[in-house]
Amino acid sequence: MKKAKYIAFFWLIIVGALIYFNFNLQSFNKSFYGIAENSDFVVSYGGLVEISKIHVVPGQNVQQGDTLIEVVRPELDERIREITDQLITLRSQKTAAGFDTKALISQLEAEIKAKRSEIESQINQIEMQYSINKSLTNELKSIQFEADSNSAINPTKMHIDALKKDLELLISPLQLRIEQLKTQSGSQKSPFSTQISNLEKEIEKLETEKKKLIVYAQADGVIGTIAFKTGEIVSPYTPILVLNSQTPAYITGFIHEDSYQKIQIKDRVQVQSLADRSKNLEGEVVGVGSSITEYPERLRKNIEVRLWGREVQVRVPRQNQLLLGEKVILKKIF
Repeated sequence: MKKAKYIAFFWLIIVGALIYFNFNLQSFNKSFYGIAENSDFVVSYGGLVEISKIHVVPGQNVQQGDTLIEVVRPELDERIREITDQLITLRSQKTAAGFDTKALISQLEAEIKAKRSEIESQINQIEMQYSINKSLTNELKSIQFEADSNSAINPTKMHIDALKKDLELLISPLQLRIEQLKTQSGSQKSPFSTQISNLEKEIEKLETEKKKLIVYAQADGVIGTIAFKTGEIVSPYTPILVLNSQTPAYITGFIHEDSYQKIQIKDRVQVQSLADRSKNLEGEVVGVGSSITEYPERLRKNIEVRLWGREVQVRVPRQNQLLLGEKVILKKIF
């Protein structure tokens, strides 16, 4: 009887162990390991620059917005001066051209006014003479002036109409020229306006580039490498200064190739320190490798045994207690 009890107890232990092992195995398959990485901010330029002033030293703690370094680009300043001079010249020419246009318009308007006055004066003289003749002929009973004045053919009226047509023919081209000048002076597509607009856009871009010559800290961090000194010339795309973040900005995790986990971008994951389980936070998947890569040595239980898996990038909040390079365990939050 005792033997049967021992056997039953033994089997209960085995079953419990299997259940515990199965539960932990499933939990293990849902988790993966990673390393807390920092986010380096590297200062470099696409053109040749000269170091003007360095405001920090290696190892210095800086806060977001602190000035790190100032550089100069001689060709940038030279180009800005050239464009500024061109703009001054073009604006002066545009102003002068505007004055010339206004003067020409005034001259044409004066010419129209003079021609209109001349023709209207002639018409007034003819009408006055016609009025005098009419009053004289009214006194002569033998002449039927009324019939003559109402006839279809009236020489005086024809003469006046001819003068009015002459006036229209004279001033019409002048008015057309005035309209053309006004349109041209007010058009934004005039040669001066187009050139000025293009140069203003170019100088705006150059001024934006000039602002980038003063570099500010994008986040709190620690100054790492400073590769150059004040006054030195730096070739294009050469790192000048490195700003290291004070806390990890992301986690590089690896999912073993034999473990099937459906991890996608924007998934939430739990991040926990292996050394201190109280360091617990949430992160967001921002990258999933499309190929199998080799595990780093730090994540291998046996350095001699090579492991392979998918790389996963997880972004974590800036404010965290993790150490740079710390090993963590990650688990997808369902």
